[in-house]
Amino acid sequence: MALIMLSAANQDLWSQEEEQRPPRYQEALDLYEKGDYEQSLAVIRDVFDAHRNSMELRLLASANYAARGEFDQARAHMEYCINDHPRSVEPRVMLAGIWRRQNKPYQTIEVARRGIAAAGDHVMLRLEIASAYFMLNRYANAREHIRQALALDSHNVHAIYLDGLIFLKQGSFENASFRFQSALDRADQLNRNELVNLYINMGFAHEKMGDGLIQANDRAQGIARYRDAIRYYNYALRIDPQNEIAPNSIKRVEARPTG
Repeated sequence: MALIMLSAANQDLWSQEEEQRPPRYQEALDLYEKGDYEQSLAVIRDVFDAHRNSMELRLLASANYAARGEFDQARAHMEYCINDHPRSVEPRVMLAGIWRRQNKPYQTIEVARRGIAAAGDHVMLRLEIASAYFMLNRYANAREHIRQALALDSHNVHAIYLDGLIFLKQGSFENASFRFQSALDRADQLNRNELVNLYINMGFAHEKMGDGLIQANDRAQGIARYRDAIRYYNYALRIDPQNEIAPNSIKRVEARPTG
């Protein structure tokens, strides 16, 4: 199972109006989105001295460093950015997400809580806290923050998906499938990797439902769920032909005894 990587800080950043952006920002952003992180950073450095207080440049620099695994540098940019823009939520979401990517849930929670106190409640700060509690297997705590996130944005796909992941971890596979389907209904809000993970998790939920039905001697329904699982794994594979989880999952399901 793959915990979705929340990307809301980047979504807020990328939505800046063009006239508000510092010079060469779009060039640096395009390079980042192509995965050319060093060149993106080179463009940022070229204009940075004249725009040190630019939240957009700081966020983009941090995103580049985080993508390269240089988390100390990524956090440093966000700490400077929070200093310069204490009432802005974007750097706080980014900083919380960096800690989460480093598997530091307690730091994630602390940054997000301080963000809510300083910048006001925000759906992505709530989801960073929920994701951190998910990592700690504290599902009741995670669900409380998912509830608050959905109160702020009732259609937020990340909140719906994370709720499904909790059901999956708890072995409530029908509820997980229901939440994953709700997330799929909003698939246009997901990036490529998120959609691949969603299809894999949906496949796993159906696979486990099939196991339960076979054990209950409901062979026809069990086989139907296995077919659904293979279908979702194939969807993931079509989007990402290099994905290793999907083909292994298909082989596992096809090897299931159904006699």
